[in-house]
Amino acid sequence: MSEPRPRHRDPRRPGPLAALLAGTVAAGLLAGCGGGSGTAADPAESLRPTARPATAGVDDVAGAKASPECAAAVKTLRMFALGSLNDAAKSGKAYMERAHPGLTVEITADATGYPQLVQQISADRAAGRPADVAVAGFDLLPTFADKLGAQPLSPRLLRASYDQRFLPLGEYGGRLVAVPQQVSTLALVYNADVLAKAGVDPKSLGTTTGVLAAAERIKASGQGIQPIDLPTGGFAQWYLTTLTSSKNTPVLKADGQPDLTSPAAREAAAFLARVGTYGTQSSDPTTQGLLRFGIRHETAISAVTLPSLAAGLRYVRGQGAQGFKVGVAPFPTLPGGTQHPVAGGNGLSVLATDRCQREMATELIVALLAPDVIAAGTEAFSFLPVDTEAKKRLAPFYREFPELTQFDALVPALVQAPTWGGERGGEVHDALNDEVVAIMTGADPGTTLTEAQRKIATLVR
Repeated sequence: MSEPRPRHRDPRRPGPLAALLAGTVAAGLLAGCGGGSGTAADPAESLRPTARPATAGVDDVAGAKASPECAAAVKTLRMFALGSLNDAAKSGKAYMERAHPGLTVEITADATGYPQLVQQISADRAAGRPADVAVAGFDLLPTFADKLGAQPLSPRLLRASYDQRFLPLGEYGGRLVAVPQQVSTLALVYNADVLAKAGVDPKSLGTTTGVLAAAERIKASGQGIQPIDLPTGGFAQWYLTTLTSSKNTPVLKADGQPDLTSPAAREAAAFLARVGTYGTQSSDPTTQGLLRFGIRHETAISAVTLPSLAAGLRYVRGQGAQGFKVGVAPFPTLPGGTQHPVAGGNGLSVLATDRCQREMATELIVALLAPDVIAAGTEAFSFLPVDTEAKKRLAPFYREFPELTQFDALVPALVQAPTWGGERGGEVHDALNDEVVAIMTGADPGTTLTEAQRKIATLVR
């Protein structure tokens, strides 16, 4: 799953109302490595490989390098990324052009979301300007593989320090088509002061039943605050898929068809419908949602993704007496379920088909996954670090934000986002989000899920 994307404006891009908080946070929902170019005087230096003993299954501890033949032959590499990934892309450009004099790395990084990125790549290909490397959202892997020709990649090409537990998130059709770069999960943030006054034990937020019980206690406590806010813009479908996953019942069947009328899906929808009764849910997670929670103190519990946490915690703590104690917890499971969170984020894909272009494109990907770049990105936006060496370097960061360490334990349990195929599979994200929003705003859950099942079955046909 790529980070949420609404129809009209990407919720990860900040709006004016939340400039104090979400302006810092919102970019993180798109850019996990935005700080990479600022970690050294020479951006290429931040990408230098670190020598270490080889490990089983890795051909070169420093990652793949193009052959001398291909390095001499390739004069241009074209990379497509999202707008807020431009800094990391520039670091990769600096490294590659320094390592290979005469090479030019062209970057197109003005897309605000993955659908627009796909359109740009397709249009340039039709004009005879094919892409070599692209950033692929996890829920659009079928589009990148089947329509854009993402090439299969071998884990042996990566650095020895790459954390290969993340690789299944970038697989489609039994092939690795995108090397995970930015990985996120849903989380809850809560106003610990409000919960304490309402007599709520934060540990009870581990299940949907506990969350609803907490909301009732907060509502009855007379504090005049909305008990819970689950922002819907692009996130609503993620809530549903994460909740059903906790019962080992994904919304995508093995045959590629939707499974939106299962008992788990109905239970998840009933919870989301109940949440909607506690007050208006924010339409935008980064501007309105964080504004209401972190600045206006209008909501007691809210949903966020990992990239927003470090900046959000830092902001609230910096308010002194005007701030409040913030608690963080993984997104809840359904009763009797276990943590199997659906991952959000993206990976790096090689689209080049020429052998030498592929070799150079792979080297660029290895550079973009350098420990320094991953560490800098995590410090800026708190994505899960996909490199073990980067994680070691982040020890001071995690001492500052110990709340984030609990998510490391979820890495082995991460579940791949639904990868909707079919001619119109790229439309499923928004279509399903609309249906879940309808449920959260009063539509009958059972009837709406049945209709969603019909609509999405048509899209993936």
